[in-house]
Amino acid sequence: MTQTVTDTARTAKRERWGFASGAVMALGASLSFAAARAGILDGLGTVDLIFARFLVAAAIMLPLLVHFGAFDLAGIGWRRGLILTLLGGAPFALLQTGGYAFAPLAHGAVIAPSTVTIVSTIGAAWFLGERLSRDHLAGAAIVLAGVVLIGWDGLVHGTGDRAWIGDLLFFGSSVLWAGFTLLLRHWRLSALRAIAVVAVLSCLVMTPAYFALDGADRLALLPVGALVLQGLVQGGLQGVVTMVAYGRAVILLGVSRAVLFPACVPAVSVLVGIPIVGEMPGPLQIGGLALVTFGLLTTVGMFRWISAARNVSAGGNG
Repeated sequence: MTQTVTDTARTAKRERWGFASGAVMALGASLSFAAARAGILDGLGTVDLIFARFLVAAAIMLPLLVHFGAFDLAGIGWRRGLILTLLGGAPFALLQTGGYAFAPLAHGAVIAPSTVTIVSTIGAAWFLGERLSRDHLAGAAIVLAGVVLIGWDGLVHGTGDRAWIGDLLFFGSSVLWAGFTLLLRHWRLSALRAIAVVAVLSCLVMTPAYFALDGADRLALLPVGALVLQGLVQGGLQGVVTMVAYGRAVILLGVSRAVLFPACVPAVSVLVGIPIVGEMPGPLQIGGLALVTFGLLTTVGMFRWISAARNVSAGGNG
């Protein structure tokens, strides 16, 4: 009996930390998304943002990688380290940001989280053997409906002739990210070690590539303040804090529940965008935000917990 109570308490503690990590991930990604939009308005390009992201992230994580052991990539090994970098590092970032050169923001807001959620959920059940509860499946469906509603206007209007190229890039980036998520859980890797490896290896790839494409001449023309700010936000917040928090959520909650937090990023971005870029959400976005919130609460079992608490309370009063 005592062992059962102890195990239950440990599970509840893991879930609380997992949900907190997921919330940090969703908020951090939304803040970096809004900051990236502001940076582009300041004259920066997507390649500049990616360069700044991995340069700062690598500078932060390199001492940790050296501490954990650089020669064997923090104990992860070169084979697994290279695979994780391919899936969650520079190639993923290039596909994701490159999609916005062809398709509007709403396409990325719908296609990216929807693809990650669907592919990761299927992979978690098939590849990892995770059990999908009725609450999880219902909540995931509600979240996806809310994401589509948030981006509906931009999805059906003003797409342009080459929007399909951007859609394919978004889809490709999301498949890579889903693969990163599944392998992080499958290999049971430390999120901190994995992100240190991805950040440093991505920087080693991106830095020479950036300067080979007239990066030195570009840097001389870019606003220094805006570039430094983007480096701190995209590299420190998005490239380190958000990535580590997401990795922790995957380890603590499992893939099938953790991937709901990236799906919430469009909804959180709607709220974050109000004070940062002055964009007020329309009726469809407000409705989508409500659906996403309801779906997430359903997935984590909030309503089941409330019902159980009421039953206990009613039993005690009786």
